[in-house]
Amino acid sequence: MTRERTLILGLGNPLMGDDGAGSEAARMLNESVLPENVTVMDAGTPGWGLVELIRDWPAVVIVDAVQLGLKPGEWQRFQADEFRLIANQGEVSLHDTDIASGLALAQELDLLPEQVTIFGIEPESVDPGMLLSPSVRAGLPGLVGSILNMFAM
Repeated sequence: MTRERTLILGLGNPLMGDDGAGSEAARMLNESVLPENVTVMDAGTPGWGLVELIRDWPAVVIVDAVQLGLKPGEWQRFQADEFRLIANQGEVSLHDTDIASGLALAQELDLLPEQVTIFGIEPESVDPGMLLSPSVRAGLPGLVGSILNMFAM
């Protein structure tokens, strides 16, 4: 993935506690040294607009708060196909239109990038508020470090 033009999307609503984890990850990544071929964007909660955001990129990395039954602050890395299989077992994203639905639509429209990687971090609280929980804040450096390692020379 290091040679492909890559878009890293931080998803989520920073006004809803840990749902802002993707936005915080995007902020952390923007403060890091990344190759010129990597663009980082805080995409908020794009819903079906996810398709438009990812359509022209050969590689995409998505970071979002997801409910996978892990301990708060734990995270997992998935490829698009793995994530869609997990999503079919129950509600995953915290948004009205979840990531899996957006990826499925992109695939049906033949707009899905060749490489899609999802980093999901388990939220502790998605109540209104602008602060991440201590567990999610503690988990983000490892998640961000894993993304940075994807582009290490």
